[in-house]
Amino acid sequence: MPGFTPGQGTRRALLAAGAGIGMGTAGPGLLAGCTAARGRSDLSAGLLQAPAAHLPGTHLRDLRDPASGRTWRVWVQPPAGPAPEHGHPVLYVLDGNAAFALAAQLARNDAERPVGLRPDAAIVVGIGHPGDAAFHPAERLRDFTPAAAGGAATAAAGGADLLLDFMARELQPQVARAFRIDGRRQTISGHSLGGLFVLHALFTRPAQFHRYAATSPSVWWNQGQVLGTAEQFVLAHASAPRPFEARLRLRVGGLETERAAATPARAAVQAERRLMQRTEALAHRLSGLAWPELHVDADVLPGVDHGGAMLPGLVGALAMAQQPR
Repeated sequence: MPGFTPGQGTRRALLAAGAGIGMGTAGPGLLAGCTAARGRSDLSAGLLQAPAAHLPGTHLRDLRDPASGRTWRVWVQPPAGPAPEHGHPVLYVLDGNAAFALAAQLARNDAERPVGLRPDAAIVVGIGHPGDAAFHPAERLRDFTPAAAGGAATAAAGGADLLLDFMARELQPQVARAFRIDGRRQTISGHSLGGLFVLHALFTRPAQFHRYAATSPSVWWNQGQVLGTAEQFVLAHASAPRPFEARLRLRVGGLETERAAATPARAAVQAERRLMQRTEALAHRLSGLAWPELHVDADVLPGVDHGGAMLPGLVGALAMAQQPR
């Protein structure tokens, strides 16, 4: 994608660093100087001196939003295959520092399947924060939570609309210019606070994306504020025609309840948040609308806790992104 820095050739760098392994040389390679006498400590040191690994075929850039002044880290993996009739589906993944590599590899795996079983090649876009940490707690709280009703974003929280504005004005148009995309198959996926962000996007901007994957969403945030936003969404669109066509994939872990908590402290947290109950109530409310413009697919992930729901959530989000129109 123009403007993004491609990952460098990981395999070539590692092979070059370790070129002397089978030839008895002792240059500055991956295992340079390792002997039986030096033992495992030298082996570990040699491995850690090797070039840093990169995910091949992906691109990375920190993008500053001219409007808000905030900077987000963006990863892009181009589609591994020809464009379908209407263009490539696009999967936007929140918490890109932790989730992008997982989602990108899932898409790469699809490209290796037999032709008759291969889904449409998807573009994967990760949205995260500058830095090497898997998660950035302060920035997640700032960017993934909606502002309080009648309030505005602060430096600490409530910036969900600022990030949505950035995606609508800057990121989505850049992706559309770089690739032949299917505008009706743009999916946003998030877990936990990211799942809260996805629900807020659906209820306030149901036409910005077409598919919404919310996994273990933090529906408890600010005394369940997003549930009130859902009711406003229902009232605002009570009468047809509705100016959107949206699919919602809603998942929650089967262990995200106080009865399944491993410790009393965790049970107390889950009892207070009532994530399972609130998510199920939201699913029933939306499913009961029976709107042809809103398809709701809600389910429980058996045997999965909050953190463990992230990976199956990504698997399902990619599958939904690739579904035909």
